[in-house]
Amino acid sequence: MNRYHHYFLMSPGRTFKKVFATLPLLFMFAGFSYSQNTAKGSDKQPPVHTYSIKDSLAVLLADAQQVKALKEQLKHDLITDLSGYEIHDTAALKTHYRILGDLAFYDGENGKSLAYYDTLRSLEIKPAAKVTSALVKRSLIASGDPAAANYISNFRNIFTKSVTAIPYISAASSLQRIRQQYANMTAAEFVKIAASDLNPPIAAGPLSVRNLDYVLFLFYEMHDFDKVSKVVTAVMDSLTMANARNQVNIWPARDLELPPGKPYAPVVICVFDVGTDISLFKDRLYTNPNEKVDGIDNDHNGYIDDIHGVAYDLQENKDSQLLPPLTAQQEKLYPNALRLMRGNGDEEAGIESADYHYYKDEIAKANVVQRDSLWAMINFVGDYAHGTHVAGIAMRGNPYARLLTVRFSEDVGFTPNGKSPSVETELKVAQNLKDLVKYWKAAKVRVVTMSWGYFISDYQNDIQKYNPKMPEAEQKALAIKLWTMRKNALYEAFHAAPEILFIASNGNKNSNSDMDFRYPAALEIPNMIGVGSVNSAGLETDFTATGSKVTVHANGYLVESDAPGGKKILLSGTSMATPYIANLAAKLIAVKPSLSPPEIVSLIKSGADVSADGRIKLVNPKRSYSLLTGLK
Repeated sequence: MNRYHHYFLMSPGRTFKKVFATLPLLFMFAGFSYSQNTAKGSDKQPPVHTYSIKDSLAVLLADAQQVKALKEQLKHDLITDLSGYEIHDTAALKTHYRILGDLAFYDGENGKSLAYYDTLRSLEIKPAAKVTSALVKRSLIASGDPAAANYISNFRNIFTKSVTAIPYISAASSLQRIRQQYANMTAAEFVKIAASDLNPPIAAGPLSVRNLDYVLFLFYEMHDFDKVSKVVTAVMDSLTMANARNQVNIWPARDLELPPGKPYAPVVICVFDVGTDISLFKDRLYTNPNEKVDGIDNDHNGYIDDIHGVAYDLQENKDSQLLPPLTAQQEKLYPNALRLMRGNGDEEAGIESADYHYYKDEIAKANVVQRDSLWAMINFVGDYAHGTHVAGIAMRGNPYARLLTVRFSEDVGFTPNGKSPSVETELKVAQNLKDLVKYWKAAKVRVVTMSWGYFISDYQNDIQKYNPKMPEAEQKALAIKLWTMRKNALYEAFHAAPEILFIASNGNKNSNSDMDFRYPAALEIPNMIGVGSVNSAGLETDFTATGSKVTVHANGYLVESDAPGGKKILLSGTSMATPYIANLAAKLIAVKPSLSPPEIVSLIKSGADVSADGRIKLVNPKRSYSLLTGLK
């Protein structure tokens, strides 16, 4: 199960594997969620649309007649949905209008296309999403006849004018997503990778709307893709570098640092994540006084060698390794993989470092197979470093913090051989959560930071991965059942620990937290904080969740922190914003240990700057501290 969904990077044209499998970034929000939608005048739900295809992707793309028939069927289905059902889910509505805009674009119906894109823009609530919505397609439409000799030069001028008119800092992450859709990938390479993405679902059964959307993109947009890609990449690279020196950063003025030597209390923080390099925090670790490393459960608490925390393997069995073990090959690859990761982060930040040039050179000289290998290395580092990076943020500027680590395992590059979600696994997880609460209470943990969570779609994606021939309706029913079991297990465990403050990320799907629930962040308990992400200027990132389940926002874009071994890397996601809130909570507790979780939540919320529309609650650690010291 992919719990943490970080959004620190994207391979060109493809989403980072932990977020949306391997579909292109262009289709990252193409799934439908109909739970809140009904037929007009009835309680009927919209149908789940599927499309039968018998041939491989290569054969399909060579069959213009079949592709056009599929396009017309998709268009009919989406228009019928809009006319026949009350679709209250904004994400589903946006997907409908985005696809219909694309289909009209493919047909050369530019007026219709722009009308659909205008409706899509009107549905966006984030200012950055509004100004960047369908930006490339709008520029292409304005460029005139695609067959004209000046089409691409027109596009270059119009696109450049469009992006430079947008204040960069207000839409940095959205603009970077546009660059990543096109950078470092040729049309031929795109089609090769698409075959590995699409041939399995084609063979397994009818295609979903999302996969058909992918097919149509390949059929209609590859002709000019290389030319468009070169323009977009060049313009966006120039824009990034030009703005790198003019970044606004509100966080240094807000950051709270507790000086050493004060009469403050030690505070145990638990980083509940995929593993932490505790050697980086060796002077500030929680230590179990009744345990030692000898392969024996000395204190009879159910855990062996739990000096500084506990761990669980892929089968949810107890383990003692707080950082995932690497193979000899992974140990060998790690230094170069880390350098690639650092270079990728510097590229997005506009920093011309040695690592940036190394990364650009390696990507430029690689063929499609080698490039996929490079991205696998970068993704491996992202998985491996996630917990350590989170811990570095949580512990920063607090000499009174004591780190306790709980490691879970993921079906990722360093822990292969996962298995399909099941009732058996959920029952084990429920018991493990109860055991953990007991463990936390014994260790006097005050704050637990969790940069992970579960949507129903996470379960459905994993069920589909391991059971591709299971009917979609059965996959969905099983996903709902297992997701509900996990939600209930989290609620029962955390509700039973009212003295512990739980802080969880709201995810990186650009979702509405009031309609697409992600647990544990969506738990309605007084000792829970759900966290959203903003950038260095305090403006929403394109990926952050919205809605009432987002209690407060913190910096989650290109945040620098530790990787295993001690080098620094830049990562982005609500995963990075969440430990920032845990950091503040622990500092408030250090100053006043008697604070209860609801009191801490109140101090954090009361100290935040609320936007005019009430959607953004920008954390202000110094103000929360001032409110606390005024109460003392």
